[in-house]
Amino acid sequence: MTETEPSASTESETTDPAVQGKYLTELDPLTSSGGVDTGAADINGKGFARSVTLSANAAGPVSFAEYHLGRQWRTFSATVGLRDDSPTGGSLTFEIVVDGSKKYGNRIPLGKSQEVNVDVTHALRMKLTITYTGQDSGSYYYGSWGDAKLK
Repeated sequence: MTETEPSASTESETTDPAVQGKYLTELDPLTSSGGVDTGAADINGKGFARSVTLSANAAGPVSFAEYHLGRQWRTFSATVGLRDDSPTGGSLTFEIVVDGSKKYGNRIPLGKSQEVNVDVTHALRMKLTITYTGQDSGSYYYGSWGDAKLK
């Protein structure tokens, strides 16, 4: 009996990172405006184990994290919203910019969430940004990208 070599398509499927995907929590941001928390986050009553969270308030109303994608991914997906421990009445504007072009932008209040899927085909950089739009100037609001994943 002879052994067969794996076909090129089988080999590329198992080694191509876009096939298996990668959670954003596995990457370090190139730049950020402050602390980037990674790990579990509850958004709108649902738990997400692999989340990226940014914080903002009136004193620091914009927070961002920019990632190097290396032109090897096709899609970015996440559930976005304020982390459930953010103050009542708050809202944040979430944005995704890919190679300088805005691909997503939406204002989301506490207790709401939204699924996002963004095309990042051939993208070199992706920047996630939150902007404070809340009422309470003394509190921090936490914008989370739940189970943020590149494929």
